[in-house]
Amino acid sequence: MSRSTKMPASKLAYGVYSLTGMYGSVEPGEALAILRFARSLGVEHFDTADVYGNGLGERLLGEAFPGGRGVFVATKVGYDFYSGGRPVRRYDREYLEKALRRSLERLGVESVDLLYIHNPPLEVLRGGEIYRFLSWARREGLIGMGGIALGPETDVAEEALEAVSHSEVEAVQFVYNMLEQEPGYTIAAWARERGVAAVARVPHAGGVLDESITPSEAEKLSDHRSLRRRGWYRWAFRVYGRMKPLLEGLPGTPGQKAIAFILSSAPVDSVVLIARSRERLVEYVSPESTLQLPRSVVEEIRRIYIEEVGESPEAPLKSLRLAGVL
Repeated sequence: MSRSTKMPASKLAYGVYSLTGMYGSVEPGEALAILRFARSLGVEHFDTADVYGNGLGERLLGEAFPGGRGVFVATKVGYDFYSGGRPVRRYDREYLEKALRRSLERLGVESVDLLYIHNPPLEVLRGGEIYRFLSWARREGLIGMGGIALGPETDVAEEALEAVSHSEVEAVQFVYNMLEQEPGYTIAAWARERGVAAVARVPHAGGVLDESITPSEAEKLSDHRSLRRRGWYRWAFRVYGRMKPLLEGLPGTPGQKAIAFILSSAPVDSVVLIARSRERLVEYVSPESTLQLPRSVVEEIRRIYIEEVGESPEAPLKSLRLAGVL
């Protein structure tokens, strides 16, 4: 199967999990309005997963954009939430086929633009079943592109290296931001070498880089961000304190400069934004977010990260060594 990157030209995507309860509740009417507002601002790429809100994200997209007209939709399958209770990861062919068809129903489309396998562990990536499934889904016309959404294991670099070696994988999604540069930086480079689209998520490191939360607020989080390891936010605020002076005097808000860093420092095709209000959307999709930062600033932020990363409570040491950072 030949690879062909067919991502939208726009570098900014909207993360629908912003609206599915992962970061607090949003009224359905307001959620639909935000999705349509994002499109009016020029956002074409919308990223979700079947497990976000147990199908809510897909239903919202299906209602906001009937038939998927005018948008590029990416979704993910691999977490079984149909049996009740806590979702469990499943990657057998029977389940993936069922999950894909349910996703298409909620989205109201016959084919989805990009389907990721959601967080498969290394042993699954080293098997063949998920790749045969993606190949089948392409042949059947049920998906336009196939991809792997990486995480949350600590051997993400190994997972990425395995994923991009398969021709059925046309896109990879991973965490990448100023405070979590590896293994994402290396994954983006591997993807570019192999003609695979690279999609970065978590651009603001859970609210640190857009300064939407304070250190005291971070200690009291009860939403999706609270899953980070104990002590990570203290480390993150300290390291950001070293990086922030380098960005002062450059155009844009802290949130815009965080996005600009990603696009200035690594070969990524898209950045998935988290925004629960129109005001944040306007901020993030403004031209300042796509400005190229000075090379000297990017290199100094990179140097600080490498100097500090060994002290991070979340540093995936195995992945960082494989990526050549440690």
